[in-house]
Amino acid sequence: MRDSRFKYGRCRAAAVTVDITPPENMYHRMWGAALHDQAVGVHQPLEANLLWLKPSTTGDVDTDVLLLSVDHCLFWAADLEPIKQSLSTATELAPEQIVIYFTHTHAAGLMDSTRAELPGGELIAPYLAEIGEKVSVAAAALPDSLTEMWLTTGTGHCSLAQNRDYWDEANNSYVCGYNPLGTADSTVMVIRLCDLEGNVKTVLVNYACHPTTLAWDNRLISPDYVGPMRRTLRHAIGKIPVVFIQGASGDVGPREGFVGDTDAAESNGRQLGLAVLEAMAGMPTEPADFSYDGAVVSGATIGTWSYKPFSSEYVKTMSRFETMQTSLDLEYRSDLGTREQTQRELDALLAAGVDSNGDDAARDHRALVERLQRKLTRFRGLEEGDCFHYQLRAWRIGNVFLLAFNGEMYNMLQLDLRATFPAQALMVGTLADGSSCWYLPSRESYGKGLYQEDASIIACGGLEQLRDATIAMLNTNGR
Repeated sequence: MRDSRFKYGRCRAAAVTVDITPPENMYHRMWGAALHDQAVGVHQPLEANLLWLKPSTTGDVDTDVLLLSVDHCLFWAADLEPIKQSLSTATELAPEQIVIYFTHTHAAGLMDSTRAELPGGELIAPYLAEIGEKVSVAAAALPDSLTEMWLTTGTGHCSLAQNRDYWDEANNSYVCGYNPLGTADSTVMVIRLCDLEGNVKTVLVNYACHPTTLAWDNRLISPDYVGPMRRTLRHAIGKIPVVFIQGASGDVGPREGFVGDTDAAESNGRQLGLAVLEAMAGMPTEPADFSYDGAVVSGATIGTWSYKPFSSEYVKTMSRFETMQTSLDLEYRSDLGTREQTQRELDALLAAGVDSNGDDAARDHRALVERLQRKLTRFRGLEEGDCFHYQLRAWRIGNVFLLAFNGEMYNMLQLDLRATFPAQALMVGTLADGSSCWYLPSRESYGKGLYQEDASIIACGGLEQLRDATIAMLNTNGR
């Protein structure tokens, strides 16, 4: 009998960390309730961690994939496209072979180049161009460092993430905040990449939890809990790239969140970092077959197990490297309204101004303006017709599956997918190339007045449709 707790893959890989910290006075406002526009400093540097994966058996780049984990909430499509194009030109990879995952920190500022007229907004476009140049130069150099590596995947658990759909009895409505009666997936997926000598070269961490520790009262540029998580890991295993991939966190966030104190982000990050280290500590030193040897008669009859080298046939199986993709049409909500109607509402709100000079009134007014501006952004991204054409990409390396979901999905997605494929290691990565489809709540979450539904463009049932299409794709290609 073989122990199947750990899943493996083998390919060539190379990784690098790039500092992408913006100027300290960058436009920073991300929260509607914020009273400031510009940052006043930096809590921790922002990073882009790049990982190039290449099949062991081919020399061309047609099946390669380049993953980037970027410390920002997201970039709108118009700002993201030039960066992807720059990466494609520099690496000779097709754009669909490049995935920019956003760690989704809400404390790095909203990098929207259309806000150039706002305080610090003039820095956004040059900063985005600088990111594109930095990551492109770094990515172009990665093929020279490609090394044969084993991917060892294990799971741990962390209670940082908690359900955030809370029923406020006083207001008779749902709010977006810690719900002590709710449930959340505590799974931490860790993929350790080691060279054939057993040296750890990079770690990929997949966890679902909104990085919303720091909110409107915070005025520092920060990667939120993701930065302290990386620091905790590097303190223990050395200064290596740590590729954080946000999971399906649409309805989950930290228990202690929406604060201005960076100590809370440090604490949250340490909690996750220690959970990752615990998962890594349980991994075999080197990938090997842990299997049953038989009984030994002692004071008791002992069942013995030991590590044995993988067979050549198993190594070949674990070197299987495939690209998968599928597409589907997700219907838009029928009650979205129109861009013209939203613009009229925004114009009227701006014309009315604020009745009071108090902070609360100013905060509420700015928040309402921001909501309508975000809604206009959603309209700008809508495709023609009554459906959103969804593209799902995935890569298989042995028994490791890397999924790239655009948008913000409810926690249910990763729970259902992993339950369906227990023999495989599924990295459910969201915010892949941003969130053009915005939120995808679960079917039962529609009609409750939740923020996530208000911020969604997809009709009820869209998440379940996406889940089923993913299962069908994996059943076709993943066995």
